[in-house]
Amino acid sequence: MKKTLLLLLIVFPFINSSAQDLYNYDNSKKFAEYLSKSGQYEIATREYERLIFMLPQNDSLKTSLLSMYRRSGKLDQALLRGRQLYPDITMMSSPSAIEYSRSLLLKDDYKLAKEFWATNTQLSEPDKIILSATSEILQDHYKAANEILEVLKDEDHKLATDYKTLASQAVKIRRKSPALAGIMSTIVPGTGRFYTKDWKDGLVSMFFVGTMAFQSIRGFSKSGVKSTRGWIYGSIGLGFYLGNIHGSVASAKAYNKKSHQSIKNRIDNLFNSYF
Repeated sequence: MKKTLLLLLIVFPFINSSAQDLYNYDNSKKFAEYLSKSGQYEIATREYERLIFMLPQNDSLKTSLLSMYRRSGKLDQALLRGRQLYPDITMMSSPSAIEYSRSLLLKDDYKLAKEFWATNTQLSEPDKIILSATSEILQDHYKAANEILEVLKDEDHKLATDYKTLASQAVKIRRKSPALAGIMSTIVPGTGRFYTKDWKDGLVSMFFVGTMAFQSIRGFSKSGVKSTRGWIYGSIGLGFYLGNIHGSVASAKAYNKKSHQSIKNRIDNLFNSYF
C-alpha cells in the first residue's frame, strides 16, 4: 500500500503536466483545425468556443467558430453567436462579416443581409457589391445584379469580370411564361409543354386527353346523356385535362429554374473559391 502511494506521488506531477500541455492553446488550436479539416464540424465548434474563452479578442478564432456553426448546419446559432461576439455588428471584422453573410444567404434572409452590408464598416465596398450581386442572383434578379455590378471595375475585385460575364449571360436567357404555358394547354392540351420543350410529356398529355375525349363523345353519341361509358371517360378525361394545365405551368417554372441553375452553380463556385 505504501509503495503504491509513493508511486502515485512520483507519477502524478508528470500526468498533471502532460494534461495541462494537452489543453494549452497551441495544442487545442491544432486539434480544432484537425476536426475542421476532417469534417467534424459540430465537435470543432466546442473546441473553438474554448479557444475563444482563452483569447476572447481573437478575430480569427471568431471567424472559424462562425464557419463551424455554418458548416454543421446550425445557421441560426451562427447568426446568434455572431451578434454575441460582436455586440456592435457594424464593427464585425471583414472575415467574420463574410461568414455571417454566408449564413444569411443560406437562410434566404436577403433583407437582413442587405441591411447588414449597408451598415458594416469593415467590409470593403467591392466585397459589398459582390455580396449584393450574389444575393440578387440567388433570387433570380439578374437585371438587378447587372445594375449592381455596373459600378464595379474589373480591377476592383478578383471576381468582377467573371461575375459580370455570368450575370450578363443570365439576362439573355429567355424565360418561359407559366401563364402562357397554362393558357396554351387550356386551348390545346399538351401545347403548353411543347412551349417549354417538354416534348415527351406534351405528347402524352395530348394523346390521353384526346383519347378520353373521343371515347366520351362516342359514348354520349351512342347512348345519350345516360351513357355510363361517356361519363366515365369524360371524368377521366377532365382529370387529365386539368392535370395537363397544371403540369404545363409547373413545366415552365422548372424550365426557368433549370436554365439558370448552371449560372447559379458557377457563381457559387466562384464565391466559395474567393471567400
